[in-house]
Parts: sequence; structure tokens; C-alpha cells
Amino acid sequence: MEKMNLINGIQYIPEVFIVLVAIYWFLDGLLATSYINYLMLAVILFMSLLVILKNKTMALFASLLIGIGSIYMIFAVLSEYSEFPRGDANGLKLLLTGAIIFLSTLLISILLPIKYFKRKQSLSQNT
Repeated sequence: MEKMNLINGIQYIPEVFIVLVAIYWFLDGLLATSYINYLMLAVILFMSLLVILKNKTMALFASLLIGIGSIYMIFAVLSEYSEFPRGDANGLKLLLTGAIIFLSTLLISILLPIKYFKRKQSLSQNT
């Protein structure tokens, strides 16, 4: 029975990752500038609803927004990196950190709708 709970928990890693990034972004803005980032609150709420409702349309919408945002941020990281002197340690740190975060969110944006479509198809085939 515990193996089944572990598998159920693992399948929500993409959603949890997005929520954790949104929480970090929200808290960073709140603690640094006392600014409440309502967009990140909306992301946290939306991803929580996606996990609860398991809706294909919501999964497609989320993956589209996450994918577009990830591509935009990859270009933003590359733009910022180009402003550093060649071989600068801080520039490489920025590039590596940005690439890890935004390439992983791009991968999540691809895998997210696939997971929800497979779940709906398997449920409809079983009935």
C-alpha cells in the first residue's frame, strides 16, 4: 500500500515544482520590497486547483503559459549573460542557474498535458 502512495506522490512532482518556484518568487518579492505578487498567488491557486480537479483544459492552459514563460526567461537569461565579461564566474553562475530552472520548467510544460491526457484516456478505456 505504501508503494502505491509513493507512486501517487511522484506523479505530482511537476505541479509541486511549479508551486515551489511560485512560492519562492512570491516570498522573494514580499521580503525584499514588501510587494505582494498577486500573479504568483494566482499561479499557486491555479496549480493547486489543477491537482484537485485534474482537468485536461487547465493542464493545457498551464503548460502553454509555463512553456511560453520558460522560453521567454531562457532568452532573458541569455541576454543578461551576454552583458557579463567573457569567462566571469558570476555570469556562468547566472547562466547555469537560469538554464537549470527554466529548462526544467520547459520540460514540465511538455510533460504536464501528456500526463493528464494519459490519465483521462486510461480512465475512459477502463469504463
